[in-house]
Amino acid sequence: MDSVDRISDMPDDILAHILSFLSIKEAVHTCVLSKKWRNIWCYMPVLEFDFKRFYQDQTAASYGEVLQRCEVKFVPFVRGVLQNQEARLDKFKLQWYMPCTFDTTKSVAEVILDGIKFKPRVFSVNFCRCYIQDFDLYPIFTCASLEDVTLELMGDFIAPNSVNLPNLKRLKISLERIDDDIIDKIFLGCPSIEEMSLFESHLCTSRISSNRLKKLVVDNCYIDEERWLDISTPSLLHLEIAYKSGLHSISSENLTSLTNACIDLQLPRGSKQATADDLIVLNCLSNATSLALRIQESKESVVKINEKIKGDNSNHPSFPKLKYLRVEWCMDYFGFDLLAFFLQHSPELQKLTIELHDYIKNVTKKSSDLEEPKDVFLQRDHLETVMIVRSKLEESKKIADRLVNSFNAHVNTIGEIITKIEFSILRL
Repeated sequence: MDSVDRISDMPDDILAHILSFLSIKEAVHTCVLSKKWRNIWCYMPVLEFDFKRFYQDQTAASYGEVLQRCEVKFVPFVRGVLQNQEARLDKFKLQWYMPCTFDTTKSVAEVILDGIKFKPRVFSVNFCRCYIQDFDLYPIFTCASLEDVTLELMGDFIAPNSVNLPNLKRLKISLERIDDDIIDKIFLGCPSIEEMSLFESHLCTSRISSNRLKKLVVDNCYIDEERWLDISTPSLLHLEIAYKSGLHSISSENLTSLTNACIDLQLPRGSKQATADDLIVLNCLSNATSLALRIQESKESVVKINEKIKGDNSNHPSFPKLKYLRVEWCMDYFGFDLLAFFLQHSPELQKLTIELHDYIKNVTKKSSDLEEPKDVFLQRDHLETVMIVRSKLEESKKIADRLVNSFNAHVNTIGEIITKIEFSILRL
């Protein structure tokens, strides 16, 4: 019996969709299978170009060799695929990588703009560690078909005079500089935007204001010293602020819809006042039902926060709706005061997770140095679950054991206490 090729009997649009799960080079190579497959790759709805696939030996080649391979192989290949594209794109993605930080050739920037001409729904460009000169953002920020955009660019870009993205819902952006002008234009020209991520950027903006935004992420961004970031987003459901640098504090009186938050309590190095202002950040989260905190400050900063907590509690934040709390701690900076603070001000708390990380410079704080748990634990009637994640270090075990004893002694009823051992290092 002759073998039957059932795959080739499928409609062309289904075959093109199947090819989208292959690398672009593998998809193009299917043209040699048969006449049926000769032009199927020209109708793929997804095109993803990754320079690493053209440059595997990243350490051996010199910069000149990299450029040569770029000009000879990568850019012509991208152009060739785009020139043969017969269908409208659903997704265009280009990942550009250099072994060191060098200027990006103009030809690479040109093929990016060639991709936007196909009016994709999803558009992603990542210039990993590469510098691009005078890149014009206007064609991207005026492509009405876009719904999901990721831009990771380094260099001097030409800011758009206006933004017109009526269908955009998700924007993830990393630029050399993000100021109020760009942020205002984005919210003005993106009436459907729901999610925004700002990462690895110099933030020169003082406000993020939107009535439609549901998710906001600020990750690994540098902000000028003593700058405040005012967030006014009444529809926001999820807020994440991680590894901020230079941010004096966050102010917001309009996070009425917030349910989920993930915050780094990290402040400017050497600041004497910032630790007190961290409580202002917590004040913004009073409506959250799920909260994750990462404590990664110096010991002095944690001491100041604890002192603030012990002071006048008339302005202390409360969390009347909080049900799930996760706290990540470096063992060097662990203390009972902050933990007791959350237990006291979260009457509906059901599940508490404590993660004890090893400090990369070795743990110096002995379990015997820890202050005794405060009687505030007595105010807890019930917790459904307490999970303690620790490392294999002896000091980590001692802290975990003391926590277990404290919860058993001071919480009337606990559904279960779970202790897990995981290897993890908190890099400060």
